[in-house]
Amino acid sequence: MKRKNVFVLLTLLVMPLCVFAGEESPWDTKLPFEEATIHYTVSGMENGSEVVYIRDYGREVATYHTTRMNMMGMSMVNETVEIENSDWVYSFDLTHRTGTKSVNPKKYMIEEYNQLSAADRDIVANNAEKMGGSLAEGLGGAVQQNAKKILEYSCDRAEIMGTVVYSLHGSEIPLLLESNMMGMKMKIEAISVEEGRVDADVFKFPKGIEPRYDQQSDTIAREMAKQTTAGLKDPESLKRQGGMPMMQGVKQEMTPEEQEQMQQAMEVLKGMFGNRPQQ
Repeated sequence: MKRKNVFVLLTLLVMPLCVFAGEESPWDTKLPFEEATIHYTVSGMENGSEVVYIRDYGREVATYHTTRMNMMGMSMVNETVEIENSDWVYSFDLTHRTGTKSVNPKKYMIEEYNQLSAADRDIVANNAEKMGGSLAEGLGGAVQQNAKKILEYSCDRAEIMGTVVYSLHGSEIPLLLESNMMGMKMKIEAISVEEGRVDADVFKFPKGIEPRYDQQSDTIAREMAKQTTAGLKDPESLKRQGGMPMMQGVKQEMTPEEQEQMQQAMEVLKGMFGNRPQQ
């Protein structure tokens, strides 16, 4: 599960790009339906299907992923379930019968934001708006709102680090993802969106698997929330501090490869906050 640490980090880095749009409550999902079921096909290095169940306008999401891949003449099955609510993210590997849980990164972002004064909230929102898509550009990508309609839904386009994602406008729910990183191709494409009531059973934990608490992912998410909020409040702070000093202890627990990927993301964040052109 260690690779998830990098994904949590990148999620937190990208989050400021879209959450401050003049809304009273940042990070509040903006879906056009209260409940829905989305079916996907998965192709590329893995082949199979994925089903996403949504409740409460996206505040609760359950993802069922079943694929098969061939490696060195062997066929490997990847069957996972991820259940997310406003407090927790639970990840289950049905093939190996293991599971983890960690606090939803959004919760830490909301906590940090709510601790700010009204004046500081305005500063954070204004800085995020000024930065626009600079983070995505720093990672070699771009962000475009309402770029395309998929299954009659308007989608925003984000391109970052060899991955293109079309998500429901103003949300983190993708309808199309195409990735080509280091020769490994993956395509996840929505083939139907069925609005309407979702069976509550899909949000229950798989039987016989007790999720263990993932302290490492939690620590990364908490510290990144603090540093991201602080950077949006005072963009020059990261430059003065020389990056992310609070993350050094976390880096020591990661593999060299994970540390390198995290350091690259840190440099992007540092550059965005500390070295961006004056407005």
